[in-house]
Amino acid sequence: MKLKLLKAGLAALGLWSFGVGIASAGPVYVETIAAPMSKVMPELQKALGQHHFKVVMHLNILKMIQAKQAMLHIPDLNKPGFSDVQSIVFCNPFFFNQLLNTHWQSATACPLTLTVYSRGGKSYIAYPKRTALTANTPAVGVAKKIDQTVIGALSSVPGAQAMR
Repeated sequence: MKLKLLKAGLAALGLWSFGVGIASAGPVYVETIAAPMSKVMPELQKALGQHHFKVVMHLNILKMIQAKQAMLHIPDLNKPGFSDVQSIVFCNPFFFNQLLNTHWQSATACPLTLTVYSRGGKSYIAYPKRTALTANTPAVGVAKKIDQTVIGALSSVPGAQAMR
């Protein structure tokens, strides 16, 4: 179980390296908040709940990887110098059902994930858009609704500013 969580953490960390530098118009949407993780995470979970999402898993990715670093020997671990990296897995069963009914293969876009990175008193919420996963499928319309709802939740976190 711990190995699976560690692999999930490494995958989420990889998403950051792919997505944080991309503008909001790209495949990853990023919100910047001038607050540390300890302030952002409760507000983020509250915002997701207010937009009808249920958080089903919360992982402290950086802490898990650092705890295994003596065994893993990952070169240049955390080169950007983040003080905290946490991921959330969340879902909305109605969106899942719409994907399933529209194009069952696209239901792999659920559950939803996002990762929060923190350093220097700022936090960055990175959400991989589901339209990027469902492009050129009949489910892209459902994915647009999902992305709009998730982005609405992220932008409602106090102090959120979309990264340009």
